[in-house]
Amino acid sequence: MTILNAVATTLSRHTRYLDAELHTIGGLVRPGDVCLDIGSAAGLYSRLLSDLAGPDGAVHSAEPLTFGHPFWTRVLGAQRRANVHHRAVALGAEPGRVAMRVPYTPAGPATSRSFLDWKSRGVGSGDEFTRYEDVLVEVTTVDEMVAQARLHRLDFVKIDVEGGELHVLHGAAETVDRFRPVMFIEIEERHTCRYAYSPGDVVGWLTARGYVMYTWERGWRPAERVCAHTNNYLFRPR
Repeated sequence: MTILNAVATTLSRHTRYLDAELHTIGGLVRPGDVCLDIGSAAGLYSRLLSDLAGPDGAVHSAEPLTFGHPFWTRVLGAQRRANVHHRAVALGAEPGRVAMRVPYTPAGPATSRSFLDWKSRGVGSGDEFTRYEDVLVEVTTVDEMVAQARLHRLDFVKIDVEGGELHVLHGAAETVDRFRPVMFIEIEERHTCRYAYSPGDVVGWLTARGYVMYTWERGWRPAERVCAHTNNYLFRPR
């Protein structure tokens, strides 16, 4: 493990600065695995997945906003790695070009809170921001991305798309049924409500396909529903 990843996993274990579950990824991804990082932002997960998958594996990352997190994108350097294949696209239920709504603070764009304006009902959890700018981005589906990359396996998928999780899954149905990847998904009701569906709809879509949901409580434990105090959930096929 690189120094950067060691620091990240330590912060994940002992602070609130990074996802509490980040340090568990090492037990989910093995050398040679093929991974998909949806909503890769600055590339923290892509960098970690790159190390874990190794030279015989691959990481396919997707992040539509090329101007977000410039400093950390350079520091992490995930996109420069030989086994990382990055595309500046958003992933959704169908291909096209859609506005990405980017909120602004006095310090600049809060790109980590951006969301696709596709079948959305207002800004939802983003009502704390007073200014938005719309950026037109390319949208594709997981199924299309997998076909274009000619993938013959997919072992791990991470999704962080500020409420658009169900749309991503709808565009990934063929891939999920074919490869049965382990999935690590951020699900929050405050975000899903802008698209008029509930966290239970995301869980139901996956459990109907034979997946079991887990939450991290000093170990991955089976869970039945999404809770307000937990953001990230693991889904494993039976």
